[in-house]
Amino acid sequence: MTLAQVTAVFGWMTVINLAVYAFAAACVILGGDRLAAFQSRLMGVPPSDWPRLYVDYLGRYKIAIMVFNLAPWLALRIVG
Repeated sequence: MTLAQVTAVFGWMTVINLAVYAFAAACVILGGDRLAAFQSRLMGVPPSDWPRLYVDYLGRYKIAIMVFNLAPWLALRIVG
């Protein structure tokens, strides 16, 4: 693979992961109570714990996107 191809792969990985992140965040924001009630029935976790778990999940996912997708893409753009 050429440097341009690897850069393109990391760029598209970033775009796709940001879209998945935006979809998950929209689901949490728009369906908060219904989603928490469903997840609590499914997993047995009290509904009052779900907002904290959602924020923790979204925060960790955002950090993973920055570390594993965005930072390599930026580095490849600088090098290329």
